[in-house]
Amino acid sequence: MRLLAAALAGWLVLVALAHEGPEHEIEELSRRMAEGGENADLLLERAIEYRTLGRWAEAETDLRRAARLHPDDPLLLRELAQVQFRRGRVDEAMSTLRQALRRPGLAGPERAAFLMIRSEAHAARRSWREALADCDEALRCDPSLVPAYLERSGLQRRLGLARDRITGLEEGRRRTGAGILAVERVEALLDDGQWAKALGWIEAEIRSSRLPGTWRIRRARALKGLGRRAEAEEDLRASIAEIDRRMPADRPEVALLLDRALARELLGETESALADYAAARESGGGEAALEGLRRLRPSGPARPVGRRSPGSTRPGG
Repeated sequence: MRLLAAALAGWLVLVALAHEGPEHEIEELSRRMAEGGENADLLLERAIEYRTLGRWAEAETDLRRAARLHPDDPLLLRELAQVQFRRGRVDEAMSTLRQALRRPGLAGPERAAFLMIRSEAHAARRSWREALADCDEALRCDPSLVPAYLERSGLQRRLGLARDRITGLEEGRRRTGAGILAVERVEALLDDGQWAKALGWIEAEIRSSRLPGTWRIRRARALKGLGRRAEAEEDLRASIAEIDRRMPADRPEVALLLDRALARELLGETESALADYAAARESGGGEAALEGLRRLRPSGPARPVGRRSPGSTRPGG
């Protein structure tokens, strides 16, 4: 037994050493570079550890050094552009992206990755059409890139390109089989007021879903659009009851808060909806929570929710 205990203790020590945190990795990488000199691989590794800790400035410094050692390495340029963008240095990120995209031979998924970063940077500048153009090109480079279909859908919603949005999502669903694109397609149909078509897809999801609350809210939107208000209210009440049962008491979940907020908004329970949107914003609900608050704040007129306003986002489910 003592031998077994000793072996177990030794194994636990090895596991602990293998799982030391980013700080230890940074120290080790720094030691290796102090002894043997800097190289691009070690600088990249250390930059990734810095990024894990949210130490963006140090990550950018290491990536710049690495890129000077290997100026044509696409991975280094992509990591550098991402870090610059996350730091809010959009102009610098754009410069790095231009440098990368000029490289001969950059094609396929590799080029698509750069284009998606640039699309985000354009969106940060509110240059929606330029962002959309980059999404389109990224999908030509890599038609299997599911996040690009979703990003493009959001941009098309902002620009009011409802039919292009629906067509693009249907194409993405055919190409990738991704369920999340089917969810987004239903949202696009609802936003475009295609209530009956959306309802057909929603009914199938409700029949197969173990927790249909989110889909009941979508069905309520379609039913309201078709003038079937009593049925819509029944769905919304059932959805709220399900959410209340599922909501953790200690830490509310953002997706559930947003769902309940929307259900209450559709029911006209403005104060309760505002409270949920505010709680979702505090928990990281992002643009969806902010958009809900903008719709319902007494300082501004509320907009109908049968169709989502451009730029809002809703969790899939």
